[in-house]
Amino acid sequence: MRLYVIQLTAILAVWLGMYYPGLDIVLALLYLLIIWWEASYKNLSLFLQCLVGLAWQLPALYLSLSIIMGLDQATDFSYYFVFMLQLWHTPVMPLATLMPNLIRLDKPFYYYELFVFAPLLWTIYLLPWFRRKKLLQKKFNPLA
Repeated sequence: MRLYVIQLTAILAVWLGMYYPGLDIVLALLYLLIIWWEASYKNLSLFLQCLVGLAWQLPALYLSLSIIMGLDQATDFSYYFVFMLQLWHTPVMPLATLMPNLIRLDKPFYYYELFVFAPLLWTIYLLPWFRRKKLLQKKFNPLA
């Protein structure tokens, strides 16, 4: 539940920060740092950490998969799926502007980045677990 509160608050903060040049990028980086702290704060098993991250990114994963598989064309809301995905990824969208547009495709490059953000954020949420596990192994090593 706290991740959803962080997500919705970050959507509002980054949206308001876009009116000031550079502030949206700072807020996007702060959002990633807060997500990292949230994942570090909880002392969960890997399975529970994965489950929490999956539940947090489930709306974005659902929208991404429905767009990729073409299921969005089956409904009258086909244009809204991309909009809802962009809205969900508003906290990290300013970081998409930092990436160069090296590949020429039929749609803008940030459109394809939308599909990568959900697994990437899920991975960022899981990274502190692996770091914590590595630190615990070093801490209890009797030969060190």
